Amino acid sequence: TFRPITVDKISSHKMHREQFSVDKESIKEILASLEEGKPIIPVGTTSVRVLESLYWFGSKLLNNEFSSNVCFDLGQWESYLLEQEFKRLPSAAESLAALLKVGDDIAIKGSTSMCIAPGYKFRLCDGLITNFHQPHSTLMLLVGALMNSPETCKETYSHAVKEKYRFLSFGDASLILNCQE
Repeated sequence: TFRPITVDKISSHKMHREQFSVDKESIKEILASLEEGKPIIPVGTTSVRVLESLYWFGSKLLNNEFSSNVCFDLGQWESYLLEQEFKRLPSAAESLAALLKVGDDIAIKGSTSMCIAPGYKFRLCDGLITNFHQPHSTLMLLVGALMNSPETCKETYSHAVKEKYRFLSFGDASLILNCQE
């Protein structure tokens, strides 16, 4: 996540894979929030990647892409391909509900190397609380995708530099809301 992008085309950048485990009680709480119309605003970019990956795992289950015995894994660009491949994309609630029906009763475990870049349509996350990230990183791509505007992203970061906000892991936090329609 922190490794700078050093290639000319983002499609050539290799994302790292992150392992995760999300207990089913947490998935039930997120599902209840969705059903009540409450926004889903994770803390940290890893949490965004995990939650968006959970959406795609549920979508794959609903589209019979794999059996419930398979370890959940999402490739770097897989979500973009699935969006084109599936005839119907489920709602976030439908996707999470599908996950509750598989595996053990305790958690959904898997891994993701998902890269969220401008053009990605967020399925589950309505915002993000995060710190200010270094330029030319996949974290900036994720922030840019959520802001849905390169100009807004540049303006926000220019303001942060001008006002001497602290960047990186121990820096100042920001609340970024999903600006997609």
